Amino acid sequence: MRNYWSVLFDSIFKMPYREGVLVRLYYFWQETFTSAAKSCIAAAWFALLLYMVPGAFLARYFLFFLISLLFVAVLLRPKTKFLTLKNAVIAPVTAGEEAVLSVDVFSEKAYAALSLEVFRLDDSLKRANPLDSFFSIGASDYQQFSIKIKTEKRGLFLLKKTAVLLKDPIGLVNSAVIYQDVLELVVYPKAVRIGSFSFLLNGVSGRDFSLLLRPFMERGMDFKGVRPYREGDSLRDVDYRAFARHLKPFTKEFGVEMGGGLVLVLDLRFDRWRDKVYFESAISLTAGIAFWLLERQVLDRFFINDQEIDLKGREKRFLILQALAKIETPRLKSKEAPKKWEPAAIPMGPVFAVCLKKNHSKWIKKQIVLHSETIEHDSVMYWNPSPDDEVFL
Repeated sequence: MRNYWSVLFDSIFKMPYREGVLVRLYYFWQETFTSAAKSCIAAAWFALLLYMVPGAFLARYFLFFLISLLFVAVLLRPKTKFLTLKNAVIAPVTAGEEAVLSVDVFSEKAYAALSLEVFRLDDSLKRANPLDSFFSIGASDYQQFSIKIKTEKRGLFLLKKTAVLLKDPIGLVNSAVIYQDVLELVVYPKAVRIGSFSFLLNGVSGRDFSLLLRPFMERGMDFKGVRPYREGDSLRDVDYRAFARHLKPFTKEFGVEMGGGLVLVLDLRFDRWRDKVYFESAISLTAGIAFWLLERQVLDRFFINDQEIDLKGREKRFLILQALAKIETPRLKSKEAPKKWEPAAIPMGPVFAVCLKKNHSKWIKKQIVLHSETIEHDSVMYWNPSPDDEVFL
């Protein structure tokens, strides 16, 4: 049973697009003061209340001490002109994995305790090692330091403020050396593993797909090369010379003549907010189907709604993951109303679609519509997403 209320609240309560005065004050509070300073300020407010009580002399002395301590900490803030940050890099990861942010630090003088921090992170991103982030650097030294960031969901996240922090001798106030550029963290969706895909070949609508997959299911005559052994490969195709050379099993690949490739469409248009609960599941399922098709070398074109994703120039797998990661999550409904899928260029191969609402396009031969119940017809499967890592369609 899916929690529709959590989806609704997540759609409404978001950080404002424009940073107002209160948001900027919150950033100043989080980025300037250490945990010890925040405790002192909270104690100062309590002492200020006791200041009103007649005869509470200790509270007055304590308040004066705290204010003086913060004032001295501000005066003793270390200078940041001796530090330079360069070459900050963060590699793409899959949702649920830890991303590693590394930055080169050059220092003209020695520092005993520095920390690398990333402020203003999205709610789904967390520091993996917040208590183990201090490092030292010598005079005229050049070192690379890194931190880990936990990810929960896919998306394109902007790291607007990456900084190295220097603390004052008392340990209350931070001085920040800010990296000037904005970093992009690409978090790929976690693809669902397709255990079997019989729906693609079933019925009259599956004939075109079965003809396309015939070269993969049949053994051809033209030798193409060798690849690592996969479970289910025929023993007669094992390359024993490669096995003896690398001590790992390899399988010979033989090809046959193939026709046009398959077209995969992800239609994320919907008009009811409750359909949003299937939004991320549709993306994960599409990633899994794309990988299944790529393994069989039959995926030719890929569309998100009516926009075609260019799969030329790099490995198709990463181009598809990057396109899926950059899909913006709508709040209550998609920006574009549901409509028939109409590509700019007529598809030459059979079209398979993953939709949030049934698409009545004449080009789509088969489609999976994410729904609360699993019902299979000849050309349409209404599929209820499961939390399992492997699905059977």
